[in-house]
Amino acid sequence: MTEQVNIGTIDVGDGLPTLMIAEIGLNHNGSIELAHTLIDDAALSGANVVKFQKRSPADLATKNFIDKPFLKCPLFGKTQRQVRERLELSEENLAELKEHAESLGLQFCVSAFDLPSLETVISLGAILKIASHSITNGPLLERVREAEVPVIMSTGGANDKEIKQAIDILKGVPLILMHCVSAYPTPDHLIRLDTIPYLKDKYQLPVGFSGHEKGIELSVAAATLGACIIERHFTLNRSMMGLDHGISLEPQEFAQMVLNVRRVESARGISKGIFPEEKAARLNYHVAICSSHDLKKGDILTHADLVCKQPLGDAELFFTGLELESVIGMKITEDILADTPIARNLIQKN
Repeated sequence: MTEQVNIGTIDVGDGLPTLMIAEIGLNHNGSIELAHTLIDDAALSGANVVKFQKRSPADLATKNFIDKPFLKCPLFGKTQRQVRERLELSEENLAELKEHAESLGLQFCVSAFDLPSLETVISLGAILKIASHSITNGPLLERVREAEVPVIMSTGGANDKEIKQAIDILKGVPLILMHCVSAYPTPDHLIRLDTIPYLKDKYQLPVGFSGHEKGIELSVAAATLGACIIERHFTLNRSMMGLDHGISLEPQEFAQMVLNVRRVESARGISKGIFPEEKAARLNYHVAICSSHDLKKGDILTHADLVCKQPLGDAELFFTGLELESVIGMKITEDILADTPIARNLIQKN
């Protein structure tokens, strides 16, 4: 069993309820009012955590990159700088949203994409997320280690060597890995859910799933494979203009996913014996060793004397069909009528 990690006020790991993160991200479209509405709907949909994003565009990317034409969200700007700045929430906004989330019993999480934004998240006391884009940002990870704050880290777009390097940098920091594929949306054949138990076994860390696929079925399957966190983008309406609405779940979908994950949790575990609820079926429909004809006291049992038939009854009193060979050669101590279960106390060694 992998270790358990405490984030915020919640313990995460094997044997604990799956943490459900509604990734609001940038789906507030720069509106604090919409952000508040998204928090309300996430709470009603069964989320445990709401997650936002924090960037300082000038610190995150080169001037040439962020000032290139950007056609994805024309209503928000013509370049990435314009779009990113339009969608950015202030530290005061985030503090207000954190207070709102916590008043509803939700944990508040923020992805920090650059060093100034990381300082903001640390000062807020929010749960820290390192997005897939940032797993190769060595200086960012070094600062996380210095701050000694728990962190959730996605692994999308990183190879095994890079994942190991990032984990080594964060040694000593409470860490949860997230299996993630940085393709938006992610086609089913690229999701590779078996990576979840692979990462758990390799690094002995709790592992969650950050999904960008269509629908909820594969996220539910991730919980079946032991994902301790399920994170999905969350929106009021996928048709809204914005960077991530199209790959997001709407409230009713998120709520259905939560219900399905909770059902999976209730069904997990290892069966180590016979449940009381199985006893009626066992007593009536398992088979006992029965006499194939009338048997007399002193008869030595042969295969021809025996047949296996329902009901078994109490296995403490009667032989199961698995014990047939063990009674061959035993002696009958009382007469037994044909088609009768043979009681354990009516035979003895010859």
